[in-house]
Amino acid sequence: MVAGSPCRSNGSSWRTNGFGQGKLRLALLVMVVWISGLYMGSNTQLFFHDETLTFFSNVTTRLANFVPNAQPLAIPLPAPVELLGTETNSQGDAKTGPYPTQQSSKHCSFPIVDPFDPSIEYTLRRLKPLDCTPGVPNVVRVEKEMIVVDHAKLARTLKKGRAFKHCVYHVLKRKFNSDKATEVALTRGSFSVFMKINKKDEEIRVDCLDSNRTVISKSWFAYVRVDPARQKVLDHSYNMHVQKNAPAETLSILMIGVDGFAKQHFARSMPKSRDFLIKELGALEMHKHGKLGYSTFPNVMGLLTGKTALEFSASPKWKYNSKGWMDQINEAFIWSDARRLGYRTGLIMDQVSITAFHFLKLGYRKRPVDHYLRRIVVDSAKDPLMRKTKKHCYGDEPEVSKMYDYWFQLLHHYNSTKTNKKPFFAYSFLARLTHDDYNGAFMGDEMYLKFLRGLKESNALNNTVVIWFSDHGERFGKIRYTYQGIIESSTPYLFFVFPPWFEKKYPDVMRVFRTNQNRLTSHYDTYATMKDLLRFKGVVGPKGKLGERGISMFREIPEERTCRDAQIPAEYCVCARFSKAKLSPSLDNYLGMVLRDKVSALTKPQRAQCVDLQLGSVENILEETDTGKGAKNGVRLFRVSIMTEPGNALFEATLQFEVSKNIAKVVGEVARTNMYRGQADCVSTVEMRRYCYCKNLLNG
Repeated sequence: MVAGSPCRSNGSSWRTNGFGQGKLRLALLVMVVWISGLYMGSNTQLFFHDETLTFFSNVTTRLANFVPNAQPLAIPLPAPVELLGTETNSQGDAKTGPYPTQQSSKHCSFPIVDPFDPSIEYTLRRLKPLDCTPGVPNVVRVEKEMIVVDHAKLARTLKKGRAFKHCVYHVLKRKFNSDKATEVALTRGSFSVFMKINKKDEEIRVDCLDSNRTVISKSWFAYVRVDPARQKVLDHSYNMHVQKNAPAETLSILMIGVDGFAKQHFARSMPKSRDFLIKELGALEMHKHGKLGYSTFPNVMGLLTGKTALEFSASPKWKYNSKGWMDQINEAFIWSDARRLGYRTGLIMDQVSITAFHFLKLGYRKRPVDHYLRRIVVDSAKDPLMRKTKKHCYGDEPEVSKMYDYWFQLLHHYNSTKTNKKPFFAYSFLARLTHDDYNGAFMGDEMYLKFLRGLKESNALNNTVVIWFSDHGERFGKIRYTYQGIIESSTPYLFFVFPPWFEKKYPDVMRVFRTNQNRLTSHYDTYATMKDLLRFKGVVGPKGKLGERGISMFREIPEERTCRDAQIPAEYCVCARFSKAKLSPSLDNYLGMVLRDKVSALTKPQRAQCVDLQLGSVENILEETDTGKGAKNGVRLFRVSIMTEPGNALFEATLQFEVSKNIAKVVGEVARTNMYRGQADCVSTVEMRRYCYCKNLLNG
C-alpha cells in the first residue's frame, strides 16, 4: 500500500472470495466514475472552539464495503477545483425545481453536489411508495364525531368460525411520572355499530374483539381539544402582545421536520413533494445551509433555543441535567416564547425513545405545549398486532397520515386571521421513515405530497408560514463512505413557505430574504428568524454582523460570512478544499494513533465497562489545501479516518499537526461514521455510546 492512501490495509491480502470477475469489473468501473465526479472548492478559516484550535472540514472516503470481502484499492483524490458551471441532472426529468450549483463566495465555496450522481447509485434502493394494505385492517372509522364499525373490513378480518363480539372504547393517559409509557385512564363502553366520541377525550384506542374475546384489530385516534380556561389565558397574552409589541402580522408557524435527511436526498427521493413545495407553494430554499452537530439533539437545540446543550448545563439558572427531564429548560424553547405571546402551541414526534428529547433522557414530566401528541405514539409503538406487518403503518393506515391529520385539526381550530386572532406555533419532527435507513424516504413521497396538497387546499397557508426542514444528512451507511455522502451528511435542507400575499405586501423584507438564500446559514439563523416572525415589524432590520450567532433572514447576512462567523463547528463545515495527504508511513501511522488515543481517553472514565480500543487500520488521511497562513506558521491540518478493534468502529476527526514540534492533537469532535447499535448498551450517556465497545461482548 502507498503511504497516505485513502484506504489502508492492516496486513491482510486482497482476495475477492468468489465475488466474481464480472462484478469486480463493474465495481471498478463505478469507482472510476466516482473518482472522476469528485469536486470541491473553498477557502478554509481557522477559529477557536471549546478553547482549542479547530478548522472546518468533513471529507473522508472509504471503499472497504465497495467490493465485499476485498481490500480497497488505493486511488488518490484529485486536486481540488472551483465549483463553477451548471449542474446537470444525470437522470433527465427525474430532478425537479431549481437546484443551483455555483455557491461560491470570497470566504466560502459551498459544495453543491449532483443529487443524481452515478457514484452513489449503488447505495440506493428506490423503494416503492408505502403500502399499508397488507396490515391488519382498522375495522372502525370516524364519521361526524362518531366511531363507526366498518363491517366490510370486519368480514375480511374475522377468522373462520369466529363471529364479531364488539369494540371497546378506551381513553389513554400517561403512566405516572413517565413520558414513555401509557395506560387506560377509563373505558367509555363497548359498541357493535357506532359510539359517539366524548368531546373531552384527546387520545383514544379502540379494541375490537371476536366471539372468542380475542382482539382482532386496534385503532388509535387523537383530537385537538380546546381548554376554555387555557384559551382565556392565551387570549389575554395575545392582546397584551399586540398592545406592547404592535406586530405588523401575527402569522402562525408550522414546522415540518424529518430526521437524517440531506437536501440532496430530498431531491432524489421525494421529487414530487419538492416540486410541489417550490412550484405550487412558492417555497424558498436556503441553498447554503449547514448542520450544527453530529446528531439530532445539537441541531434541534440550536433550532429551537438558539443555544447548545452545554450552555444550559453550565448555567446555574437552568439546572439542566442531560439525563433528566426536559421540563428544566422548556421555558427556553421557541414554543414557550410563542405561548407567552398568546400563540397556541403543538408538538408531534413519531418515536418513543429515540427522539431528541427522549434518547437516554426522560422526556417531559408535564406536557411542554398546549397540544402534545404523545399517548397514541407510545401506546402503538410496539403493538404486536397492528405493527407486525410494517413498522411505518398503523395496521392498514400509514403512520405519517395519522400524525399530520392532527395538524389539520389544529389548522381548523386555530386559523390566524384578522378576525379570530388565534395564531399557533406547531413543531413536528418525524424519524421513523429515515432514521434507520435513508432509503426509506423513497416510500414517503406520495404521503408528503398528499399532506402538502391538503395544506394548499385548506387555505391555511393564507396566514401561516411553513418551515420545511431537516437536522442533518445521512450519518451512517454506504453513502457515508463516498465524497458525496460526506457532503450530504452536513447539508440538511431548509425551505420557507410564506403566504401568497406576503411578498407583495413586504417587498423590501422579502428582497433581503431572497438575498440570504445564497448566504451561509445554520439553524441558529432559523431560530432568529422565528423570533423575528413572532414579533414581526414588517421592515428590514440592520445588516447582520460577522461573528453574530443567529441572524434573522429578514436581515441581510454578510456575504463574506464563514463557518467561524456562523458558529458552525469546524468538523461539520463543508467550506473547505482537500486533497490526498502524501505522508510517510510513520506519520501516517502516528496520526492514526493520535486519533485512537483520543477515543481511548474519551472512554477512560467508563473503562470498567468499555474496551480500550486498538488501532486496526488507518482508513483515510486528507490534508486541507488552503492552509497558506497555517503552513507559514508551521501548522498542517488533516482529516483522519481510522478503524478500531474489536467491533470495527469507524472514527473520523480533524487533527492539527505542529511541524516544528512533530506533535498532533485532535481538535473538535470525534465522529462515528458507522452504526454502533448493540455495541454500547452498557453505558447510558449519549456521548459515550458512540465510542464504547462493551467488555461483556468479548465473552459472547
